[in-house]
Amino acid sequence: MKTVVLRTLWSHWARHPLQLLTLVLGLALATALWSGVQAINGEARASYDQAAQVVSQGAEAQVFRPDGPLSVADFTTLRRAGWLVSPVLEGRVTLGDRSYRVIGTEGLTAANGAGLGVMDSEAAAAFLTPPGVMFASSATIDELEGRPEFPRLERARDLPDGVLLGDIAIAEWLLQRPGQISYLQLLPDQPLGRAALQDVAPDLALRQPGGQTDIARLTDSFHLNLTAFGFLAFAVGLFIVHAFIGLAFEQRRPAFRTLRAIGVPLRTLMALALGELLML
Repeated sequence: MKTVVLRTLWSHWARHPLQLLTLVLGLALATALWSGVQAINGEARASYDQAAQVVSQGAEAQVFRPDGPLSVADFTTLRRAGWLVSPVLEGRVTLGDRSYRVIGTEGLTAANGAGLGVMDSEAAAAFLTPPGVMFASSATIDELEGRPEFPRLERARDLPDGVLLGDIAIAEWLLQRPGQISYLQLLPDQPLGRAALQDVAPDLALRQPGGQTDIARLTDSFHLNLTAFGFLAFAVGLFIVHAFIGLAFEQRRPAFRTLRAIGVPLRTLMALALGELLML
């Protein structure tokens, strides 16, 4: 009996192949749009997080000198007092008619590897050992190609155009600021019982991270809009599917009445109709 009922149900699709095709395409479209938007959302979130770790250098608090740059002596003083800090030198260098942002970090002490996540292990070793290399995007490397006075450049993923990332010693040479430090990055995990900053270095100040919440809210809003767009596309696809399922049910109503009249139980008929939908 079940075989006869299934053949009866599927005979409708044999007579209306366009409905079956539209139904399957509606399901595929709704699912593909939802999955595609979620995939784009995930890739965008990962790219934002990685770029923020490499470029912003502002996720942690910073120790700085209000009246000028810091020195190596300031760095060693804080390290000896138990403060886990890492030197960062930032500046801009003009080459030709283009200005580039230079970021110099100390890879062994910086938080999150000082952006070493953008490079493989071989490139990271070159970053940390003399004579060192600098990392940039492909477009930036193409712009600087052919300059013999420039240090060796390596391509790094997810670095914005116009940004050069390297060891702090190379940054000092490029910016012509030997022995200078823009700020000391304060690592998140600090030892307990360390001396207060005003007791160790009263001429230095502590800057708490700012602007990160606003950026996070902006990116969260972007991701929320993408998710809402994906859900809307999924809902539109489901409305298409619902319309054609309702049309098919109305067209098969006489067949359902006939099957009930010849003794097919209602529970069996509903179970087979549900199985048909699940198979689709």
